[in-house]
Amino acid sequence: MKVPPKDTLLKNALFGLVLVLLLLPWLEQNEHFFQPRALGGVPPSSENVQFSLDKWRSVKFQEGQEAYIKDHFGLRPFMVRFYNELFDRLFDEYQAKGVVMGKDGYLFEENYLLAASGQDYLGIDSITKVVSELNLIKQDLAKHGKHLLVCLAPGKGSYFPDKMPSRYQFEKQLRNHPYFSKTLQDAQIPVFDIQSWFLQMKATTPHPLYPKTGIHWSSYGEYLVADSLIKRLAHLSQKPFPYLKLSHIEEDTQPRDRDDDIENGMNLLRNLPDFKMAYPQFKVQRLRAGQKPPRVLVIGDSFYYGMYNWGMMQGVFKGGEFWYYNQERLVPDQATSSIADMQNYVLEVNKFDVVVLLLTEANLPRFGFGMQQMYLGKIK
Repeated sequence: MKVPPKDTLLKNALFGLVLVLLLLPWLEQNEHFFQPRALGGVPPSSENVQFSLDKWRSVKFQEGQEAYIKDHFGLRPFMVRFYNELFDRLFDEYQAKGVVMGKDGYLFEENYLLAASGQDYLGIDSITKVVSELNLIKQDLAKHGKHLLVCLAPGKGSYFPDKMPSRYQFEKQLRNHPYFSKTLQDAQIPVFDIQSWFLQMKATTPHPLYPKTGIHWSSYGEYLVADSLIKRLAHLSQKPFPYLKLSHIEEDTQPRDRDDDIENGMNLLRNLPDFKMAYPQFKVQRLRAGQKPPRVLVIGDSFYYGMYNWGMMQGVFKGGEFWYYNQERLVPDQATSSIADMQNYVLEVNKFDVVVLLLTEANLPRFGFGMQQMYLGKIK
C-alpha cells in the first residue's frame, strides 16, 4: 500500500481540524460538552420561533431562527470574550460602550468622567430653576402631610479623581454636584449628600466604599447608605421604620454582587485585578406589632437597584415602589409597568408618605428624570 506524501497528510490533517472547528459550535449547541461562563450585561432577547406554514410564508420563521441562532449558537460566550479580548490586547479598545480605563487599572464609564471634569456643567441659572421647581413640589407635598428627600449619590470620577485618565482633568469648582448640594440646602429642601459624606469617610473607612472595576458604590458602601437613609427618613417623617441589624462583615478578594459590574459588561477572557472588598451580613429588624412604617416612593437611577434587589421594599419600605429613571414602575412581586401609562401622575405620587429622589452625579444634568415637569404640569 502506497503511503501518502507528508504534505498530503498535513493538508488532510488541517482540513480535518478546520472541519472540526466549524462543527464545534453546532456540536456544543446540541450536546453541551462545555460549560462556558455566562456573558455579563443584558441577555439576548431573541426567541426560538417555532415552525409553521404561516410563519414560513411570512418569513417570520426564517428571520426569527436567524436571530435566535446568532444569539444562542454553541460557544457564543467564549467567542464573544475572545473577540473582546483580542481588541483589547491588540488595539486597546473595549467593546463595552462608554468604558474608559483609568490609571492603575481603575475602570470608569465616561459620563462619570465628564461629570467630574465639569464637562456636563449646567450653569447656576439652570440649577436654580430645577431647585425652584423642586421646592414647589416639596410645598405641595407638605400640604398633604407628605415629605421629600433628595439623595445625591456619588460619582466614581469625583471619588477617584487621581485615577482619572490624564485627558480628563478634575474640576473642583464648575461641577454640577457642589451647586446642586448648596442650592438645595439654601432652599431648605431635605438633602442627603452622599457624595460629600463618602469623601469625608474616604481616608478613614475600614473597607472600600467604591470598587476598582465597578461603577456603583460597593456593597459595603451601599449598606452604609441604606442604614443612614432609613434613619434620615425616620427623622424626617417622625415615624418608625424597620432597621438593619448587622451580624458580621465578610471579606473577599473576588468581587461579589455588582462590585465588578463594569468588568462583567466588558466580557473579557481574563480577570482584571481587584482589591479586597467587604460584604456586610445583616437582617431587617421588624417593627413591633401595631407599628406601621410610612410608604416610600423612590424615583431614581441604578444606584438604588442594589437595595431594591436585596429586598429593601419588602423588608423596610413596605408598600413602597421604585420608579426606575421615572420610566419603569417596579413593585415587588408584580410585573413591571410603564410610568407613561399612569392616568394621573400627581395622584399616584401622593399615595406615598415620603418621596425620595436618588440619583448619581452623572445624572444631575437630567435631574428628576422628568418628574418635576410631570408633577408641576398637573398642579400649576
